[in-house]
Amino acid sequence: MKQTWKSETTVSDGTAVVTLFGELDMAGACALGELLQAAIARAPRVQVDLARVSFIDSTVLSAFVNAHHSATDTGVSLVLVNPTGHVRRVLAMTGILPMLTTPDSGE
Repeated sequence: MKQTWKSETTVSDGTAVVTLFGELDMAGACALGELLQAAIARAPRVQVDLARVSFIDSTVLSAFVNAHHSATDTGVSLVLVNPTGHVRRVLAMTGILPMLTTPDSGE
């Protein structure tokens, strides 16, 4: 199955910024989970930038929630920033938007 997304991670001043690009679905959910766990291990704050993500499905939501729980368990702050369009609607419809974002995260 063709990968439909890419990522870029930068770490600066104690914050890992994971920028995601494309469409994230079941095919990439496991790799996404591993990527988020690696970012959690690298910095006390993790921001997942969704500005360039056009699609997510329930498996990706699960990866985000699992990463959030893992981050919380280890004292790391993990937030999703810049969710737009379909991604924002899915996060809002499932009720997890407030848990995974902050008021200043592009909401």
